[in-house]
Amino acid sequence: MSYIEDSLGANETVHYVAHFHWVHYALAYGALIVSVLLGMLSYNAEYPIVVLGPPLVGLVIYLAIMIPIWATEIGVTNQRLIYKTGIIKRSTAELQLRAIEQVNLAQDIGGRIFGYGKLDIHGTGNEEIFLPAIGNPLELRKALQEAIGEIQHATEPVSAGASPQRA
Repeated sequence: MSYIEDSLGANETVHYVAHFHWVHYALAYGALIVSVLLGMLSYNAEYPIVVLGPPLVGLVIYLAIMIPIWATEIGVTNQRLIYKTGIIKRSTAELQLRAIEQVNLAQDIGGRIFGYGKLDIHGTGNEEIFLPAIGNPLELRKALQEAIGEIQHATEPVSAGASPQRA
């Protein structure tokens, strides 16, 4: 079970869970495949142990890319934004939706073309969460805006001069 699901409050529901872009996975698996091919091409009957070098390097690159992906969760609930990193040593950053003041998107040319980008979320005071490059950051921003809108509509005070309308 994920950290986000484990940390939900009594009346809290998950609105959106962000995912890393497919480019991250392509780089990881590409490094693994290329390194195995290089290992097969470097086979030498005199030094058969040399075959293991490139695949080991590829495995290290694969794990260096994939472990942060496996260890990261980003989600929006009806009350907060949750950003968790780490497997053994866990670090979380949570921001109440009521406290979010600004959501900034940063996309370079590649991000615009392939649909990935970084979000910087600024809250009241010095609260800030800087998210890594994720796939479809506009969907996360939209989910945040919708969840914030739901909270604002649920807590809007009724004006003193208004009387309830009867059908």
